[in-house]
Amino acid sequence: MSTTSMGATASSQNYAERVKNPGPGAAVLIADDDPAIRLVLRHRLEADGHRVEEAIDSASALTALRTNKFDVALLDIIMPGNGGLDVLSAAHSETIRTLIIVITAASTMNNAVEAMKRGAHDYLTKPFANLDLVAAAIKRAVEVGAQAADLNRLKDEVNRQLVGGEIIGRSAAMQEVYKLIGRVVTNDATVLLSGESGTGKELVARAIHFKSARWRSPFVAVNCSAIPHGLLESELFGHERGSFTGASERRAGKFEMADTGTIFLDEIGDLPVELQPKLLRVLQEREFTRVGSVETLKVKARVIAATNQNLETLVAARKFREDLYFRLRVIPIQMPALRERRDDIGELTDYFVSKAVQEMGARANTISPEARIKLESAEWPGNVRELENAVMRAALLAPGNTIRADDVELSRPGGVGAGASSATDGAELGDIISTRIAGWFDSPGGEEPRDLYHRLVAEIERPLVELALKRAGGNQVRAARMLGLNRNTLRKKITDHKIVLTKFPGG
Repeated sequence: MSTTSMGATASSQNYAERVKNPGPGAAVLIADDDPAIRLVLRHRLEADGHRVEEAIDSASALTALRTNKFDVALLDIIMPGNGGLDVLSAAHSETIRTLIIVITAASTMNNAVEAMKRGAHDYLTKPFANLDLVAAAIKRAVEVGAQAADLNRLKDEVNRQLVGGEIIGRSAAMQEVYKLIGRVVTNDATVLLSGESGTGKELVARAIHFKSARWRSPFVAVNCSAIPHGLLESELFGHERGSFTGASERRAGKFEMADTGTIFLDEIGDLPVELQPKLLRVLQEREFTRVGSVETLKVKARVIAATNQNLETLVAARKFREDLYFRLRVIPIQMPALRERRDDIGELTDYFVSKAVQEMGARANTISPEARIKLESAEWPGNVRELENAVMRAALLAPGNTIRADDVELSRPGGVGAGASSATDGAELGDIISTRIAGWFDSPGGEEPRDLYHRLVAEIERPLVELALKRAGGNQVRAARMLGLNRNTLRKKITDHKIVLTKFPGG
């Protein structure tokens, strides 16, 4: 998170806290180089119960604003230093929440316009004919600030309720996803989410929507593989009455329903070839027509698509249009598989146990170390969704308050290496690796990828060491011999990869 973002967050929290516990009056900063003006304003505002502090130049005014402890500031334009307009610009760029009222004797139109352009809340001219007008302006600003704080709290609550779940994880792989989410919420570019089933692609799509300026508008999800091909065009774009058998009335499609919000096209790789040109036109021209209509409708919604397939492979097989692929892939986000973010399994497990207790009344509210080892050593080909099902099932069926290893039922027997996709059976290892890392070369923004060698080694090394330990029954001497390593090197790798040592069954 950038310094600016952290400052904005702190500002929002501080402001909300002040509104919740305002104390006597508001916190007001008077920034003016004229001591007489400061004195007159202080006496009038303190008489209304406000808490007043002063600044005598541009530098001290900006320093005071950066503390984020003021509700309102009265800011003179002409002061020693860069001047009030530059202070206003800096406060706006740093997202300081203090509402700033510009005060000046140089009451020209240019000053007024420029002050409002730079983010001023209000504009007052000196000398003050009536200090009650200043007091009234302060009161209005405090009320506006309170309303904004309420709106922010409402937005946070809506986000929690509508996103549909939390994105859990602090691993390096998930940090990269969070960074990309932060970058795309400020624009309307089309996003393509890729990754295996169960990695949380829809959660990310919802997070992008509800953290963007579109959050008040609908989030409409469409699963392109779940709707019969013959009905999908009508589902997406709507139809006119009588346009086909059974069309008894006009119906709006998902693009119309999304309005100015977001439409999420899940499993986009299953979009029928005959519909792909129409979606391409939507992305290129931002318009479409209902089935059976000649009326052209404008697309207002943001488009986010997701797939668990390799679209490049589909393009090569002529099952997916190349031009549509590139239109969808403006900003690609690759969701990591759970086996690539094993450090998150513990946190995810605790979250799902808590969820089972709160939402389903599960009796078990803790998990044993042995059960954790079993969960953390599993391969999870179904990713987070499979982990959630396993933990929720164990929490509901466990006979006591603690989930034991025996309570954890894996859908595929074994730990690391179990449940490998049959799609790789018989394939050369080199081909499997090439397919797996192809996406690493497609960095967002066209940036050149970095550190690929160590990234690949890190991804392969841990499951290899774990598998050797499993086959050796936890015997490190035997595992080191299988790997062709000395025991000290093996110990270092166990430490580096945070591998939990246990007596593997069958060793």
